[in-house]
Amino acid sequence: MSAGHYTHDNFGKTVIRSQVAIALILLLCLPLANFWFPSAYSIKAGIHGLSAIAALIVGTYLTHRALPLVKGVQVQLQSLRRWVLAATLLNLAGAISGNWIYMSYRGQDGPRDWILERVPAIHNVLMEFKEFVSLFPFPLMLSATALLYYYGLPMQTRRDLCRLVGITILVSWSFLLLGFVVGLVLAKLRFV
Repeated sequence: MSAGHYTHDNFGKTVIRSQVAIALILLLCLPLANFWFPSAYSIKAGIHGLSAIAALIVGTYLTHRALPLVKGVQVQLQSLRRWVLAATLLNLAGAISGNWIYMSYRGQDGPRDWILERVPAIHNVLMEFKEFVSLFPFPLMLSATALLYYYGLPMQTRRDLCRLVGITILVSWSFLLLGFVVGLVLAKLRFV
């Protein structure tokens, strides 16, 4: 083996996969804790947290799949279509569960009132921003899914469409990440 060339052996691959599995399990434990939080909204918060984290995990994975599309590199579209469809459904679940828990957020004596009373600037900027930015990932992923299924496998020859799908996935992930981070900040301020 040359000095500048490194290949993964089986042990290295096992370590990498184990690290990813442990990180995913720990990440999923964050929203699972919501189910046991002493609140009337713990079920709603748990479901929304799981769908949001799952959407973020799949969206993050898709960013790595989208970069070759943007660069014009051939990708396995059959697999990509399934992943994008899964991401679309997870984003839909996140939007639905987010709107479900949002009713509790805005309810009488809910977190919105608490935050407005104590830190109105944060609510007026952060929450108003989150309300809209969190809804963008679903239609963006839906459009990427529609393009991938409408044009099918021959889309590989259309560099413009491949780039459009790749950029759409990246922009969707950006909004997903922004909404997720702002949601965590708001949850830290006041649990629903």
